Amino acid sequence: MKRTPIIIILIILSITSHICLASSDSHTTMLTNFYLESNLGIREVAKQTAVSTNPEIRLINRKSPNEAFLYSLAIPGMGQLYTGAKHGYLYTAAEIGLFVTYFILRNNAVNTRDDYREVVRQNIIFIGPASFDKWDLVEDFEHATQYENWNHVYDSEATRNRTGKWYWKDLDPSLKDEKDTEIEFDSKYRLEAFDLRQKANDTFQTARTMLGLVILNHIISAVEARITTKRWNQRQKTLNGFEIDVQTDVTSGSVKSALVLRKHF
Repeated sequence: MKRTPIIIILIILSITSHICLASSDSHTTMLTNFYLESNLGIREVAKQTAVSTNPEIRLINRKSPNEAFLYSLAIPGMGQLYTGAKHGYLYTAAEIGLFVTYFILRNNAVNTRDDYREVVRQNIIFIGPASFDKWDLVEDFEHATQYENWNHVYDSEATRNRTGKWYWKDLDPSLKDEKDTEIEFDSKYRLEAFDLRQKANDTFQTARTMLGLVILNHIISAVEARITTKRWNQRQKTLNGFEIDVQTDVTSGSVKSALVLRKHF
């Protein structure tokens, strides 16, 4: 009777050891079943009782094409660099170059616009009480570069009341009473202001073109980053001709994990 507890303990230890061994065998099976999957079917190519791994081998995660798209949409080239594609620096450099060019052109356009308005201010003489204080910076100064008479045929009554009557100072003052509209006369100051205004407008347009190219660079970089990421994933998938995946194997009648190597022939 005294030996009964000892026998029970030995039986329990024996059962426990068998469970542990069975569990160990199960894990070995789970990790060491290898299959080759192709368009011709699935074949089990190896069964091993042990798995050896090289610590220098690292699994590479897939990159998200959508993330790459958003990265480059925000900052051109960042989506390409996300996958290690060095040509992403070209998009970044283009972004910087286009922005610098835009700001330089716009600054030049503003300066030229200020120059033509200054030519108007320095070379117009008012008839009666008037000043530039009430002039519209866009409309009135542009109109001044297009006309040289005192009749303001291009203006409404409200505009004439705002700008007052004026003439270019290098014109003959007696022309203000001339009724014959076929007489040709012009002011060199008006021509100078007109040319500067045209130059300013052309420079503004070129600056806007640069800004449009900036936006286009964002879009092209984003689309190309998405394509680059997909290609990068494809290269990783077919590294050494195989695609590595882990699936659930039910071919043996029991559920277990299997490492599957895919190759498309």
